[in-house]
Order: sequence, then structure tokens, then C-alpha cells
Amino acid sequence: MLPASHDPAALWRTRAKDFRNEIKPYIRYMAMSGFPSFLSLVFIASAIGYFTLVRDVPADFPIVQVGVLVMTPVLSWSPMRTYLAGADVVYLMPREHEMGPYLRSSFQRTIVKSVFLAAAVILLYLPIYRQVGTGSDLVWIVFAALVLKAANAAGGWQERKLAWNSMRLLLRSARWLLTGLAVAAWLLTSPWQALLFTALCAVLAFVCYRLPQRHRLPWERLIAEEAVTRRRYYAFFGLFIDVPVLPSSIKRRAYLSWILPRIPFAHRYTFNYLFSATLFRSEIGGILIRILLLGALVNYMTADAASLSGWVAAFVYALFGIVFSLQLGGLRSVHRYSVWKHVYPLPDDKQTDQLIQVDRVALAAGLLLLWLPAALPLLLTGIVTPPVVMLIGALAYLAVRPMRLRRKIRSDADED
Repeated sequence: MLPASHDPAALWRTRAKDFRNEIKPYIRYMAMSGFPSFLSLVFIASAIGYFTLVRDVPADFPIVQVGVLVMTPVLSWSPMRTYLAGADVVYLMPREHEMGPYLRSSFQRTIVKSVFLAAAVILLYLPIYRQVGTGSDLVWIVFAALVLKAANAAGGWQERKLAWNSMRLLLRSARWLLTGLAVAAWLLTSPWQALLFTALCAVLAFVCYRLPQRHRLPWERLIAEEAVTRRRYYAFFGLFIDVPVLPSSIKRRAYLSWILPRIPFAHRYTFNYLFSATLFRSEIGGILIRILLLGALVNYMTADAASLSGWVAAFVYALFGIVFSLQLGGLRSVHRYSVWKHVYPLPDDKQTDQLIQVDRVALAAGLLLLWLPAALPLLLTGIVTPPVVMLIGALAYLAVRPMRLRRKIRSDADED
């Protein structure tokens, strides 16, 4: 047995408290940056748009499509904070049979947060569904959400136990797909039909999870997930203040890496290649891609609704453009303390110029990809002014961005 001072549940609480104390200073710097005020503005504008929609829901509102899009992610998302580290393979793995209370604490605390998020999204969706929905009653929708959330939590744990990453990704994708189909069934059909379909999906998932080889306790997977979570926290705080450097996560991303060979292999393009490769293969690139996907979806939905003659779509476009540019700004700090810059004969005087070039191209591509789904639906319906204003605003920001980025780089150099 573990000593009383090393009780598994107490150890989890201690680690959770240590992590909260660790990030408290960065939360203070984030609060001083004005970011909470920005979020308050976004919340107020979103609340106005939401209540406007609830008060006058269009008859042709795509209630089922919207329900699937907003409910599937929050019901399928099943995180798990374990606060495990690499050294635990040595110190805790021999006591694996005593880790039950530790994992239960992790599961219970994490599932509460994900359930709270799902409840908030569903409560926002139900008033709209009540007006134009034709499927199951609200009570049945809530019941289905609870069942699907519990099933996804169990499925997420089984996926972590799988021995092969490819099988894990395949089953996770299948779980998200089945969840989306089940949500659509509850929003479209009667309760007994939706219940029967959900049961069939559950049986199919159960059979699939029983087939692959599994670990009893997936130590390596849990440690890797914890490292990714910590890296994302610090990537966010890195937008406001310097943070400790964590091991970077490198991913090939073949759908982006084909661009790298197009950069000329020459001395004067050293930093172009470096920052482009960093952008494509690091966690920054992954976050930017997710921002683009979510932004494109939300932009299209708001543009298709054409609320306030398209100006809501313009506001949402500006919001995602700001978030995209803030995240992209973290690229300047990735190699800030790299030693190799002082070892190899690289053109230090060109680093800032080439970083700005990469930043400008990436920002232009991101703003364009966000503009298309926000502008095309409006243009097709004859609404011209908001798309033009969005485009002019994006071009104006692209014009002033290099000067602002250069000042920030110079300020960072002065601090060093």
C-alpha cells in the first residue's frame, strides 16, 4: 500500500494544486493585458446576436445542421487531466494496482468540466430548437445528451488503452461520426426511433472497442496527453508573457509540408525556411489550423443567416482574424533563445525581415481563408458592403502588421 502521505487521491489533488499555483502568475499577466476586456466585449456582442436570433428565428433556419455541429464536439470531447509525468513510469508504475483512486479523481474532476461545457452549449441551443425543431421533445434531447456524454467518456478511456495509434485515431473518428449521427437522429425522428438507432451505434462501438489489443493502464498515452495539455496552456500564456520552454511537438503535416521544397535552398532564405518549417510542424500550426476550421464554419453560418444585413458576419470575421493574428504572433518567440543562432554562420541581420515575410504570407492566407466563407454567402445574396469592409480591414491590417511586429521584436531584444 502507498503511505498515507502518498495516498493516490491525495497525490492527484496535490499535483492539481501545484499546477494551479504554477500558472497563477501567468493568469495575472494575462488579466493585465486587457484580454478579459476583449472577451467581455465578445460576450456582450455574442449575447446580443443570440437573443436577436432567439427572438426571431427564421423559418428556414438549419436547426438540425446547427445542432449536429454544436452538440457533437461538446458531447464527443472527453479530456482527462492526470498530471502524470515521465518520471512516474519509474515511481508509480510499480504501484499500478493502487492507482484506481488516482484515476478516479482525474476522471471525476475532468468530466465535470466537460459536462459543464456541454450543458452550457445545449442550454443555448434548446430555446432555438423549441421554436423550429420537429424531432424529439426537449426532455428527450436532454436525456440523449446525458447518455451520449457518458458513452463518449467511456469510449475515450477505451481509446487511450489501445496499443496502436492508428487504431486509436480510427476509432476516435468513428466515435465522433456515430455521435453526430445519433444527435441528428434525436433531432429528426421520434424518441423510440432515435433510441433504437443510438442503441445500434452503441453496440457497434462496443464490438469495435473489444477487437484491438489494449493496455491495462496506458501510462505512455496519459503522460503524452498531459504534456500536450501543458504545452497548450503555455502556448496561450506565451501570447502575453515569456513562459518556460517546454519540449516542442513536431508533426509532419503532409498537407502543408509540400510548401517547404518551394522555398529556394540558399543562404539568404535560411530563416524563411526555418520559420516556415516551424509554423507547419509545431503546435502553433496545429492551433492555427483549428482556428481556421472553426472560423470558416462560424463565418459561413453567420453569413448564411445574414443577420443585421451581414454586419454580424463582419464582426465574427474580425474576431477570428484577431484570434488568428494573436496566435500567429507566437512564432517570433519560438527560437528566441536558441543557441545555434550564435554557433552557425547564419545571417542574423536578416532574421527579423524574413520572420516578417513569413508572418505576412501566413496572415494573408489565414485572413483570406476566413474571408471567403464569410463573404461569398453575402455576395451571392446581393449584400456587398460588409464583405468589402471586411476585405479593406484585412488589407489595412496587413499593411500595419509588419511595423507592429518589428516593434515587438525590437522590444524583446531590448529586454534580453
